[in-house]
Amino acid sequence: MMSDLLFYGLVTTLVLLSLLAVSLPNLLHGAIALIGSFFATAALYIMLQLEFVALSQIMLYIGGIIIFMLIIILLTSGLGQENRYMVKGRRRAAGAGVSALLLIGLLLTISQPSETLQKATLRAAPVTMDDIGFRLMATNKNGFIIPFEIISILLLVALVGAVVIARRDNGQEQES
Repeated sequence: MMSDLLFYGLVTTLVLLSLLAVSLPNLLHGAIALIGSFFATAALYIMLQLEFVALSQIMLYIGGIIIFMLIIILLTSGLGQENRYMVKGRRRAAGAGVSALLLIGLLLTISQPSETLQKATLRAAPVTMDDIGFRLMATNKNGFIIPFEIISILLLVALVGAVVIARRDNGQEQES
């Protein structure tokens, strides 16, 4: 009973914060709402006893991507400005229609799981955090250390690029 109330509270919080993240006119406020929605998602993962996924959610999304977004927002001149674009009613209706079709397809897929998926879940072996950690940091052909390092270099290059673009824009404004 109490876990049901906690679940519905977290889901409500997640939906509200997600809506705020995409609808707030200030980019910084939207990023803060996105951080809250990621925390609510991590709490839901913990309720499902998926501690590794929750930890990954916090470390990767909140610790990496959101901080990266906040730095970019702070480096650009758009902080505090409203970033709303007028969207025509037809485009909104088309977006709502596509979203409704995707929701119906998702619900149909979830309501009738395939036999292959059911068989695969029955024979899946339990995986511990140690197994996941060893696999992520393994250097053999089944390891993920190379993609992990490539992603970190890619994020570093994107951050340096954002700094260069922000400095170039500030330099051009001062010369004018």
